[in-house]
Order: sequence, then structure tokens, then C-alpha cells
Amino acid sequence: MVKRTQGLPINTIVLAIIAIVVLVFLVLIFTGGLGKFAGQTSQIAPSSNQTSSAQCSEYAATIANQIGTSTDSSAQLQMLANSQYVTSNCSVYSQYSFTLYNGSEVVCGLGSNYEIQTSSGTIYGCKIQ
Repeated sequence: MVKRTQGLPINTIVLAIIAIVVLVFLVLIFTGGLGKFAGQTSQIAPSSNQTSSAQCSEYAATIANQIGTSTDSSAQLQMLANSQYVTSNCSVYSQYSFTLYNGSEVVCGLGSNYEIQTSSGTIYGCKIQ
């Protein structure tokens, strides 16, 4: 004589747990609870396409030191054009000025309406004074 146990099969229990988890996510999505959570986490760190002002300042200081080692103004502009300060778009919105060997000053952070053309690329957001 085979005794049968009372209860639900394990497959039914697993399916019920999965269904409950799916229902919880659906409720969060339709009530806006998941959007609030995502909004809070995005405020913690900048998105990948944004560069923080501290990072821009570090890039600017690094290229300023490199520029200071050259005695050729056009080479200095080329170094600036190829720097992380320019390639990360910090030069468009992060204000900083660089003094060239010939005494000219490159002022950056002036917005997208300004640019300097060099043989190795364009320096957006900057002008020479």
C-alpha cells in the first residue's frame, strides 16, 4: 500500500513564488515605485556621459602642467586639443584658462559657440585672448 502525502508538488510552489515576484514588479512599475527608486539612484552618481567638475579640474591641471613644459605656442595648442580636458567636453562648460609661451591666454568654458581651430583638431568652448 502506497501512502500519498498531502501537500502541493514542488513545481507548483516554485511557480507560485515566481508569479508573486512578477506581480510585485508589475505593481512597482505601474504605481511609479520603481521610477522613484531609479530616480534616487541616478542622483547618487553622474551618468557616464557627464564629467564631474572635479574631474574636469584635474584634466585642466594636468594639461596646464604639460603645456608649461613647451616653448612652442602651436605645439601647446595641439597638446590642448588632444588632451582629456578637450576630448571629454570639459572645455565647453568647465571654466579654465591656459597661458601660452607667447603670452596669449586660452580661456575655456565659454560654451559651444566658441572654438579654436588647430592642425590637430578643434578646441571647443575656448578662445584666445
